[in-house]
Amino acid sequence: MPGQQTLSELAGLFADGGPVMFILAFIAVVLYSTATAALFFVSKSDLTTKRQNLWANWIKQPTSAEGRDGEIIRYALHGSRISTATVERRFDEIREVVLNSIDRRLIIIGSLIAVAPMAGLLGTVGGMLDMFDGLANASGKKSMDKIQSGMMESLLSPLTGLVIALPGMFLALHIRQKRNWIAAALMQLESAILTTRFKEVQS
Repeated sequence: MPGQQTLSELAGLFADGGPVMFILAFIAVVLYSTATAALFFVSKSDLTTKRQNLWANWIKQPTSAEGRDGEIIRYALHGSRISTATVERRFDEIREVVLNSIDRRLIIIGSLIAVAPMAGLLGTVGGMLDMFDGLANASGKKSMDKIQSGMMESLLSPLTGLVIALPGMFLALHIRQKRNWIAAALMQLESAILTTRFKEVQS
């Protein structure tokens, strides 16, 4: 069957890549599971400036506020004695929870993106050593097989490292862009609350 043949070919390539392929497989699993979790986290948040024209009414009547914007407005203005210091402190708490959670995942993703090509280069070194060993003992089929396996390992492992890292880079850029949008929306929402709710007190 075509599907089984493809799987068999992939398994053969994995074996030809040498023991470093197991390290690369582990890096890929951790990298893309972390990236998927981060994407889900930033996509789940509908906090943007698209509904900015509604913020003033929601700040005056927090119970009518909708979405993640509404949750933040109600949290920031909860209680009978609200001051500018209270609002600022609560927004700091929100940033601590939301933005730091994304940043921690981005650190992991960035580290693994950097590690994947380096692990691939480790396979290149191992493959070249096998090739030199085969050349040093150039006699018969066994030596040629060792040269061939070393060549495959030295080519496949860095290629796999790059294949793992490059899509991860684009995912990290997308996640960081979403993170920056959330940070900008939080800053503008905080400013809107302070100017709308406390402008009478300030004047």
